[in-house]
Amino acid sequence: MRTIILSLKPAPFEQMIAGIKKHEFRRKFMDEPVQAFIYVSSPVKAIRAYAEFGIPIADTPERLGHIAEQEGTGTAGGIADYLDGLEHGYALPVRLIREIEPISLDELRTAFQFTPPQSYCRISAYPGLSDTLFERLRRAQSEGLSSISD
Repeated sequence: MRTIILSLKPAPFEQMIAGIKKHEFRRKFMDEPVQAFIYVSSPVKAIRAYAEFGIPIADTPERLGHIAEQEGTGTAGGIADYLDGLEHGYALPVRLIREIEPISLDELRTAFQFTPPQSYCRISAYPGLSDTLFERLRRAQSEGLSSISD
């Protein structure tokens, strides 16, 4: 499974951790399941979690808007605005999310020359970061840090 770093704003991240947000909506994405480390943008500015996403649902903005309304995390109009100009977008089903010990942007920049992605990037772009993140995931699993799965 491909490993990426996915950027999220703080509010959607908190909804995902709470188990409320079951899909992440994207304008462009791959057509395969992925595992991702979640970078939470300003004011948090840190990698805070690990997630697994199922096969993305590629569909019209209207149908994706219906998904957002059903789960209560968005509106059809909001999704349509976000996907404006596209024939289809993506809804990534959240299969699992687990918090890890955060790594701050300052530490990421110093140790790995990390630049936060606008949407997502492959973890392979940052040599050594994968080992660090998977070690934090192993620790989180052994310490029983919070985890939500479908």
